[in-house]
Amino acid sequence: MVKKLDQPPKYWDRLFAPSSCLAMITTVDAQGRPNAASYGTCTRVHHEPVYISFTTTMGKDTANNVLATGEFTVNLPRWERSILEKVRICGLAFAPGVNELEKAGLTALPGKVVKPPRIAECPRHFECKVEWTKEFANGRLMVCGPVVAASVDEDSVDKDGYVLWDRVMSAHYTGAPYSNGFVAAFQTMWVDRPYDGPEGAAYDLHEKQMLKEI
Repeated sequence: MVKKLDQPPKYWDRLFAPSSCLAMITTVDAQGRPNAASYGTCTRVHHEPVYISFTTTMGKDTANNVLATGEFTVNLPRWERSILEKVRICGLAFAPGVNELEKAGLTALPGKVVKPPRIAECPRHFECKVEWTKEFANGRLMVCGPVVAASVDEDSVDKDGYVLWDRVMSAHYTGAPYSNGFVAAFQTMWVDRPYDGPEGAAYDLHEKQMLKEI
């Protein structure tokens, strides 16, 4: 098994990239029993401090658990068939108390700060505390909270904490209308901005200040 590296807070923002990813989110219930569920919509919504948000359905185990315990862990899988097959298993509606990690043949690693486990087969992990939730009229629940610990496979980042794209191999879910489809999200292109106006300079300054690079 690849060694996991604990990442300092200054690297958390660059570790969650791209800003929205396919995720397996782990929680525990009030009895401490683990649950894992797959989500196509999991997004970094704030840079510093780093906040992550996702939506789930009221009454589902994930919703019940985050409301009861106030913790969740975001695990980002690779775009590899073997792990994506396990993502699909974790997306099934098992009965409360059933351990989806065992059903999918995944390995639980203890969290560094929170009780929900990390998933060893995923290269990146973000442990979070729930700060707020918002229930929508259709029974959908948005969950948002700050990252309190992050870890990564040692072969998946460089010395400055930037992801190695060919190692993390981020993935997106195509969405329910496409059933069992996934999209690779790790092909990169660095694009210059062909504009010299003052707005460009203001944007660059704001970005540096936001990321604490000056």
